[in-house]
Amino acid sequence: MRRQTWYWWAALLASSLTTGFTAVAISLHAQAESDRKFCTLITTQDDAWSETTPTTVTGKRVAEAMRQLRRDLDCPPE
Repeated sequence: MRRQTWYWWAALLASSLTTGFTAVAISLHAQAESDRKFCTLITTQDDAWSETTPTTVTGKRVAEAMRQLRRDLDCPPE
């Protein structure tokens, strides 16, 4: 293989890898930011349901679902 061809393939590979890693890093950052915002919403809702004990069957199911979602997303306890 000629030297110019080798450099071209190396540059193409490096460029592709850099683009791929950058896309993954941006995606992970965006996902973490989204999870953080969603945790704020879930925590607020769960705290509201915890302050007053739900009296209906539906209210109890929603409260338990909020608690479970909060645990599943590893949201902070308070």
